[in-house]
Amino acid sequence: MFSIIVPFYNESKNIKLVLEEFKKFQGKYDFELICVNDGSKDDTETVLNEHKNSGHYPFMEFISYYPNGGYGNAIMTGVRTAKGEVIAWTHSDMQTPVSDVFKAYDYYCSLATSYPLQATRFLIKGWRVNRTLQQVILSFGMAIIASVILRRKLTEINAQPKLFPRSMVDLLKNAPKDFSLDLYLLCIAQNNNYKIKTIDVSFKNRIHGESSWASDWRTKHKTILRSIKYICKLRKEV
Repeated sequence: MFSIIVPFYNESKNIKLVLEEFKKFQGKYDFELICVNDGSKDDTETVLNEHKNSGHYPFMEFISYYPNGGYGNAIMTGVRTAKGEVIAWTHSDMQTPVSDVFKAYDYYCSLATSYPLQATRFLIKGWRVNRTLQQVILSFGMAIIASVILRRKLTEINAQPKLFPRSMVDLLKNAPKDFSLDLYLLCIAQNNNYKIKTIDVSFKNRIHGESSWASDWRTKHKTILRSIKYICKLRKEV
């Protein structure tokens, strides 16, 4: 089975859109979709619960808790309940197409077939295309900072999806509760000799909702400073 975790925070208007996209792959893949309501302040919990009980999405699992615990906490809550031998996460904001999750899974399976002795030693991540120059500069700058401080090569750190074998789950014991989770995952993978592979993925505009960390330059500035502080802390761990 293939387990996919999608965290939701104030994304009630996107829920049906996300579920309908996943439904297109029902019957083509053996997968479970773990939807995690991360203490949303809107009606996300109610909408998710209605869809779970509707019977229209048999692949759907639903976890909800309060208060908000953070992006990383939401994903790791889903990861710890996942049943699949291959696990992935992606976003619920519709900026990252659902199809890219299955594109990553197909690539992982092809690598496992081609390199059977290393079948459980691959991590697949996205490489975002068709982004604005401002977005590219911000991501590139943060990757350079992380690479210099952590003394390793890191690129497109927050690109989705992230996909890896179950063998990595026990290694993620000190996973951060915020957006630093993606960086932490990549560092843990490198430290344990997992081969990181990338696929080109689309990055679209939001249909509904607003980013909780990049809505304006003030929030971006706070996120950048918090990220740099975590990178310095992570250096001692990895």
